[in-house]
Amino acid sequence: MRHATDPSDILAPLREIASFDAAMLAVRDPLSGRQRPLVNLGYDKGLLAFINREYLTCPTYDIARRCDLPMRMCDYGPEFYRTRVYREFLEYAGYREGITLVLRSMEGHGRVTGLLTMSFSDPQAADDGARQGIELVAPALGQLVDASLAPSWLASLLGRTASAFVVNECGAAVSTSHDPRRVPEQLSGAVLAAARAFLATGADSLRGYCARLGDALWEHAHLVRLSDHQCVDGPRALLMLELQPLPFGLTERELDVLTLISRGLSNRAIGLALRASPRTIGTHVEHLLLKTGLANRAALASYAMENAVVRLGL
Repeated sequence: MRHATDPSDILAPLREIASFDAAMLAVRDPLSGRQRPLVNLGYDKGLLAFINREYLTCPTYDIARRCDLPMRMCDYGPEFYRTRVYREFLEYAGYREGITLVLRSMEGHGRVTGLLTMSFSDPQAADDGARQGIELVAPALGQLVDASLAPSWLASLLGRTASAFVVNECGAAVSTSHDPRRVPEQLSGAVLAAARAFLATGADSLRGYCARLGDALWEHAHLVRLSDHQCVDGPRALLMLELQPLPFGLTERELDVLTLISRGLSNRAIGLALRASPRTIGTHVEHLLLKTGLANRAALASYAMENAVVRLGL
């Protein structure tokens, strides 16, 4: 999440488009659906709380959400001035006109990322020019408050076949990409379980293979814990995921054995964990040494840890 050190850094330029008396830019958490103010100029605490909670269930908000355009009070028609929103909150605060814009992740009908509201004591202040100006900057504002956008450095880490998601402690995920082919529903239960287990620990990062997809490709995950100031609704992780074959043509069972070798387990202990005899495990170890070209068991353990050739959740 990107934060402004001074609210005017974001809202002051908008005042040149529309000379508001109060304005707020809010961010919507893509996983919990809750909304909170990112920057606020002029609204008191009571009105601010109403805008970010109760207002989201009002018919006028629903209209603004569906039309994807900046909506003024007058655009709703005369019935708006009889609504509870106006009579109990806006009129009481001295506002006679306003602009509501539901922000989205992209132009068109993308995912809702936040909300911009402006209020005016002058009923003529929000003219057609102001409305059109706000409409022009809407895509930029929608991306500015998009809590799921990957950090700028992420693009350099991801290849063509990779994707990234933000995951919470319940295993809910949202894609950081606007590519419709990369959706959370594509994630396996194994990778979501790994993310939940990771967030339950104090670790900062975790890498490894999760689930086999098809005959050759596996989910290879890199989980990074997001800092507390980026997570207003509980711990979150950035999940970077790539589909790739196991190195050296390793089999699934050899991956499991290598994973347990990296934890320092003996052949006997590995056999108990995998329900196999120590002799069978010894054969797998010999195959691992042959395929990787490594000299001994210690080298296998070091290679597995350094290159994240381990199975998460085992």
